[in-house]
Amino acid sequence: MFGIADDSVFSDFEENELQDPCPRKELDGRTVYTPRDLRMPNNLGAPVLCDFGSAVLGDGDHSEDIQPDIYRAPEVILEIPWTYSVDLWNVGCVVRGLITLA
Repeated sequence: MFGIADDSVFSDFEENELQDPCPRKELDGRTVYTPRDLRMPNNLGAPVLCDFGSAVLGDGDHSEDIQPDIYRAPEVILEIPWTYSVDLWNVGCVVRGLITLA
């Protein structure tokens, strides 16, 4: 993911919503909105580390199911205790993917 250096994307989105509100409905006491496209920013910011939903502390072995399937380390697939080495596996998978795109 990238940060957004050009926040006019958000003001444009807000203005469009004010001028032409997207359809919505009430469902179980919640308002559900129809999605609206968000245009690409003119200037992307710096890369941002995100999605720490499966993050765990690094001390000791772990056995939780983590990582996207295509980047999953062998230890995780085989359900054996794993440590920080699974992160190195992910880095290797991502780097390989970037190299093959070039």
